[in-house]
Amino acid sequence: MKRWSLWLALLILLLGIVGPVWAAGTPEDEAALKWLRTQQQPDGGFTSGFASGSDLGTTVEIVLAGVAAGQDPSAWRSAAGASPLDYLAAQVQAGAVKDASGLSRVIFAAVATGQDPRAFAGQNLVAALRATQDAKTGQFGDSLYAHAYALLALHAAGETLPESAVALLLAARPPEGGWAMFGGVTADSSDTNTTALALQALAAAGKRDPVPAALAYLHAVQNEDGGFPWQKPSSYGTDSDANSTAVVLQALNALGEPLSAWSPKGKDPLAALKALWDKGSGGYLWQAAVPGANILASAQAVQAVEGLTLVQLPVVKAGRAPQPALAAAAVTPTPVPTPTPAPVLPASGGTLTLGWLWLVVGAGLLGSGLLVRRQGRD
Repeated sequence: MKRWSLWLALLILLLGIVGPVWAAGTPEDEAALKWLRTQQQPDGGFTSGFASGSDLGTTVEIVLAGVAAGQDPSAWRSAAGASPLDYLAAQVQAGAVKDASGLSRVIFAAVATGQDPRAFAGQNLVAALRATQDAKTGQFGDSLYAHAYALLALHAAGETLPESAVALLLAARPPEGGWAMFGGVTADSSDTNTTALALQALAAAGKRDPVPAALAYLHAVQNEDGGFPWQKPSSYGTDSDANSTAVVLQALNALGEPLSAWSPKGKDPLAALKALWDKGSGGYLWQAAVPGANILASAQAVQAVEGLTLVQLPVVKAGRAPQPALAAAAVTPTPVPTPTPAPVLPASGGTLTLGWLWLVVGAGLLGSGLLVRRQGRD
């Protein structure tokens, strides 16, 4: 009996050692990250694919994708030796990150990589984000999407959410039950992306009253392949796209929704997202009918497939802190673009800590087994 307990302890110890390997991203997501890293610019940031040079929003999305898959983005060095954190630090230092959306994004990247958002590149990003709130309306940013995103960034930083900001989100609801990007209560103006982000923000605030109506709206616009479009009807078309499907999947995961309840024809949102993986490039397609891997779609798809939600961010301890001096010398600040209707998303830190938990438990059991064995001999 003692021998079996000893072997069991050894087995658990081995599980602890290999746990972090199992927790790494799926082969498809590893391939997607490999492809995304080919888009890294000399300054350490990443291009959006729509303009030259690095883009702050895209860079943060890719950083979150890397963390979701268990990687350390601070180790992603460009040919010039700069990392994504270097790029973000340089942008903050140069004063290019001032609006709610940009501040929120860098806060997410800082928290997810184990940095202090209150002392990132010499700036208190949390205080700066709070200062952008409109004193009269309670709104952050220029859209309801940016508003919900800011609430989630504050939550990620451990802040108590402003009651006025939460109240605004609760009040700005079209009759179909979702939320519209630019706010308002006009019928049929809801979109899946803003709705998914608002649901996560309200989950962070502990508000669940609007959830049933919002989920009913999402059910109504879900496609038979399990995925989601931006809107129905929509000038962008109503085929499932990776960005919308990813952010809705994040919201469903954040709310603890069983995906079996989201399988209209036997395929759920996760299956729909995986179907958009492009074996040729390793990235993800925006829509099945649109050829060529899409950078932002790939980053958001990896996040969602790996289980990331914005309510509970995964955290990886970066190998080293951002080096503003290196980044500032190598980077010319680029303006932070207005966010496009495509979100960023969270997973728990379990992918990075579960293996070490098993390691500790295994070591404890192993020690106990050896102690019992020694006492038996004595």
